[in-house]
Order: sequence, then C-alpha cells, then structure tokens
Amino acid sequence: MERLLLAAVGTILITTTVTPPALANKTAANSNATQNQVQKNITPFNLVSLAYRGEFKPQGVSGYNSLLTAIRFGEVSGKDLVKHGIDTGRLSAQTINDSSYINAVDYQLQELSRN
Repeated sequence: MERLLLAAVGTILITTTVTPPALANKTAANSNATQNQVQKNITPFNLVSLAYRGEFKPQGVSGYNSLLTAIRFGEVSGKDLVKHGIDTGRLSAQTINDSSYINAVDYQLQELSRN
C-alpha cells in the first residue's frame, strides 16, 4: 500500500513540475497580466497537487499524509481548496461559483485518497 501511495505521489509530482518547452517559451514571452491569468486558471489536478505538497498549510490545510487523513474524514473538500486557491491568488474569484470545477477538485481529492 505504501509503495502504491509513493508511486502515485511521485507521478503527481512529476506531472505537475515538468513544463513543456513550448509552454515555457510562450509563458516567458507573455506580459505580467497574461501570466496572472494563466496562474488563475490552474487545473483541479494541479490545485489538489498544491494542497498535497502543503502549499495551503498557512490556510489550515496540511499536506501529505495529513491531507489524506483529512480527505478520508471529510475535513477538507473541493470547495475548501477552491476558496484557498482564490485567497492565495491562484484562482479567480468566479471559480467559487463553478460547480463543475469544484466537482472536479472533489474527484481529484477522492482519487488521491484512494491511492
């Protein structure tokens, strides 16, 4: 079980940290306004990955095994992470009204807790 969890975490970290060269060049060429917009449109998968890595610890969401425990006990939800994403400037304020985005974050949380 631990090996499966470590493999899943490794996969998450690799997929969220590798940036295709074309995207890197495009982002570098854009203005600050466009870069802010890109940051505010992160995927549900990346939002959950940030939470897992402890990026929302200052907002009260611990990472790693503590996050997995919180998910299993229903102490953290997709809506919680969306609120924290908005509070930290990673998501636009309108995202809180996007039920499909919140549902996708909930799905990613459940998938993470299963592995």
